[in-house]
Amino acid sequence: MIVAGIDLAVAKPTAVATLDGCSLVYLGLASADEEIVYTASLLDPAVVAIDAPLTLPEGGRGLRDVEVELRRLGYSLLPPLMGPMRGLTERGIRLSRMFRAEVIEIHPATSLMAMGLSRGELRRRFGIGHADLLDAIAAALTAVAYAEGRYKRIGPFVLPTARVCV
Repeated sequence: MIVAGIDLAVAKPTAVATLDGCSLVYLGLASADEEIVYTASLLDPAVVAIDAPLTLPEGGRGLRDVEVELRRLGYSLLPPLMGPMRGLTERGIRLSRMFRAEVIEIHPATSLMAMGLSRGELRRRFGIGHADLLDAIAAALTAVAYAEGRYKRIGPFVLPTARVCV
């Protein structure tokens, strides 16, 4: 199954990774929204995992239930409307509507922790050192876990429940 992972950015290029099963078949950077969608969709992924909040908190401020629950579980995510997160959230929501594939919300560091993986292991497995590209790979691995049914959904957020591919 083909999946894509996106480490979304606002002020710099966005990293995109595509996996076919556990094989990395594409890794690169894109800037404009249309370019990100085009690049992530090149191989027609079934699932696209985006590192950005894809919903707003009720009432337009504060934490969403997902941040509260993840904090209770020992993970830490920034509120979607805090400072520069607002622009990332707005872009993530906009992009999520542009894909034909199923789109899921993820957070690479949280996914790696949940899978018992480190960035060092990803670095060694894929031969990549660039932090944003590693986060895109972590997003794609989360999409693999999701496609395999090895995840827990917390509101709009997907948390992997098992190590995959590495």
